[in-house]
Amino acid sequence: MVLACLLLVVWTGVEVVTVRLTASAVDAIQAIHIGETRFDETVWSWLNGGEGEISGLRRTVFVLAALTITMGVLRYLREVANSRVSMEMVFYIREAVYDKLQRAGFAFHDAISTGELINRSLSDLQNVRAFIQSAVLITLEIVLIVGGYMALLLSRSPWVAALSMVPLPVWTWYILRFSRKAQPALKAAMEAGDKNLAVITENIAGVHVVKAFATEPQEIAKYGRSCDDFFGKVMHRIRLFADFAPVIRGIATLSHLSLFLAAGVLIIKGRLNAGDVLMLGSAMGAILLRLQQVAVINDQYQNAIVSARRLYEILMAPPSVPEKPDARPLPPGKGHVHIEHVTFGYDPAHPVLRDLNLDVPGGSTVAIVGPTGAGKTTLVSLIARFYDPQQGRILIDGMDIRDAALASLRTQVAYVFQETFLFSDTVAANIAYGRPLSDEGTIEAAARLAQAHEFIEALPLGYQTMLGERGHNLSGGQRQRLAIARAIHADPRILVLDDATAAVDPETESSIRKAMRLVMTDRTVFVIAHRISTVKRADMVIVVENGQITQQGTHDELLAQEGHYRQIVSGQLHADALGPDDGASHMDRMMRLGTIPVSAGEQIHDPED
Repeated sequence: MVLACLLLVVWTGVEVVTVRLTASAVDAIQAIHIGETRFDETVWSWLNGGEGEISGLRRTVFVLAALTITMGVLRYLREVANSRVSMEMVFYIREAVYDKLQRAGFAFHDAISTGELINRSLSDLQNVRAFIQSAVLITLEIVLIVGGYMALLLSRSPWVAALSMVPLPVWTWYILRFSRKAQPALKAAMEAGDKNLAVITENIAGVHVVKAFATEPQEIAKYGRSCDDFFGKVMHRIRLFADFAPVIRGIATLSHLSLFLAAGVLIIKGRLNAGDVLMLGSAMGAILLRLQQVAVINDQYQNAIVSARRLYEILMAPPSVPEKPDARPLPPGKGHVHIEHVTFGYDPAHPVLRDLNLDVPGGSTVAIVGPTGAGKTTLVSLIARFYDPQQGRILIDGMDIRDAALASLRTQVAYVFQETFLFSDTVAANIAYGRPLSDEGTIEAAARLAQAHEFIEALPLGYQTMLGERGHNLSGGQRQRLAIARAIHADPRILVLDDATAAVDPETESSIRKAMRLVMTDRTVFVIAHRISTVKRADMVIVVENGQITQQGTHDELLAQEGHYRQIVSGQLHADALGPDDGASHMDRMMRLGTIPVSAGEQIHDPED
């Protein structure tokens, strides 16, 4: 940027000098004509002969030719430097924004929609780039041209220079007044664009649901309403700038005409000569051209200032899980997890977990059960510091996870989420995502443990088969098994399975469970599950209700107690025993199991309970 500005300064100086020499050349021609100095009419004779005024004119013309060439070279160098500035700026800001999006916590992504983040990363960045590439240097060019020509005019006639400065305060006042109106309108238009893009991205992601429910007309209508809102806000912005440009041009034209009127009076009085008129015309033409660009620059500036603030909100967003400067790697261990008086809420005023305590020895398997919305997924999310609790602490192998380096912590905790996400890459790359430099043998071993090897081998290119977006060319169970293989391959000390086998059939689940017994050895495993066949083999079962642990023990211990665990076990086992052809309604079955009272204060329990 400094180089581009220096080149612009030199170029402006050369242009002003060129105009001044042009005026001097005209004055020299006038002097030759008035003095009746005669010289040969051929160009060759003129270039080689002549003395006095003729010789001075010849030198002036040669200098003008050299300055013209210099201006061309300087303009080329300036454009190259300017383009390099904008392209490098785009590279570094885009890299910084993407880096921030990768490192930002879950709370940040929960607060801002995907469409808005995409719009800020692309459209807002281009607005800033356009301003930096053109408006910054054009603004400097306006200041230099106006200042340079004002100084030139001042050297010839202080009155003309003073008259040319009269419109500047009016321009400044009008531009500042316009800016106060333009920025809110621009921000509203950009936010409407965010919503518009959010509708598109959401609809594309959920296209299967849209088609399954035949709601295409409804979605088209929703997008139409979004476009109408966006169109209205954009038109409001356009009307503002349409009113702005004529006023700016009108001020410039009046200034131009006033200056030529003053110059005509001075010529009549003999205070200016022909060269001065030419210089005045060139100067005012340059000044008028530059000042009329203020409308374009102001448009770019208003866009850029709003976009820059939106980018700044991303770049300067405080980390939701800050890493300490002296953060250390996790100490060696088997994955002993100690949760101590933890209270957490996505909104601190409405906690999801309340004063929760849990001690999990390293190498043990913990099953977490409970009703929907009780806080099971939230609990396991805190282990890898996706969020930080408002109160309490979590220790892994004796170390507070807030003192651990995030990279060290998260490489030691692997998740298989309920909603499987696969990348548009090869099967092998998806399995090796956590350890991308692994060899084919370890990738295949992880796939075999996850019961995925057979269906992978049946794919057209085996492990090198490219997956579609989010793995949509695979079935739900196949995607889930790849996710399990990815977690196994990461070789963590703590493994979290968030209802990981919900999308596979019972036979495949049984095969995965048997294979994973080797994987679970000397590894702490948290299993969120609803199938009792998965839960009852855990070393410890905890029941989470309303953000608190209401029951804790082994499967047999909890089965002997009254409570939620016994109800869900009875609901699964006895519902299966009743079979589909017993003729009873679902309500009747639940009444038999004792989960619904027949009358106030009375329940019927299954005799086998």
